[in-house]
Amino acid sequence: MIPAQAPFQRSALATLLLSAIVCTTTLPTLAADPSEFSRAEKLVFVEHQLANVKAPASIRYTFVKSGSLEPGFEDEVRIDVKRKGKVCCTVQGSFLSGERKMKLPEIEEAQANPVILYFLERDIREMERLTKGKSGYFRKRIRMTMVDEAKVRDTKVSYDGREVDAQEVSLNPYESDPLRARFEKYAQKRYTFVLASGVPGGVYQVRTALPGALPSDAPVLEEVMTLAGPVAVDKQPSKK
Repeated sequence: MIPAQAPFQRSALATLLLSAIVCTTTLPTLAADPSEFSRAEKLVFVEHQLANVKAPASIRYTFVKSGSLEPGFEDEVRIDVKRKGKVCCTVQGSFLSGERKMKLPEIEEAQANPVILYFLERDIREMERLTKGKSGYFRKRIRMTMVDEAKVRDTKVSYDGREVDAQEVSLNPYESDPLRARFEKYAQKRYTFVLASGVPGGVYQVRTALPGALPSDAPVLEEVMTLAGPVAVDKQPSKK
């Protein structure tokens, strides 16, 4: 059961969570009272990241999977932002392609960029596949560490030939997990979110990394989604 959200919180998070009930997809939920949000939660899930996107618009991200655990690949993620009547914005996502493509609901009145939720939903499905654990448990760990243990630091990123101020949110959901022994192989898995209001859609990069046994070893598993930039959208000619 998803807790009631405050009226101003009709963000991508709330809308996707409600849509997800029908699609049997349940992403990490947040506290009902906005005053209870941690700084990490606000940055990742609540901020109006789409405020700098003028609809209609499309934003493209590269997605790279690598590591020694299993074969890697390169693919693409795209979100299409459009107006629906006088309401802004409706978002439709396209996450990966071919056999890897995820079916995603259209999100109305989106404010936060849902590309983060898409990434996390895929990650949770992958954790379920790799460990035979329960998706609900992985969602709970991400939510709990986002509230209590996430670290936030200021940083800068390079985008479109310029340096942009950003915030980096990082967490290790399974490091302090009471059931760590069950998922010891993934105990050091790290999640990093790089947010920047000066880039289209507010999300510069999301990545997960499972380091090797030694600092000099290549990652066992790494998945990185990085902003590639806006995509030109052909506007429909006005009818006379």
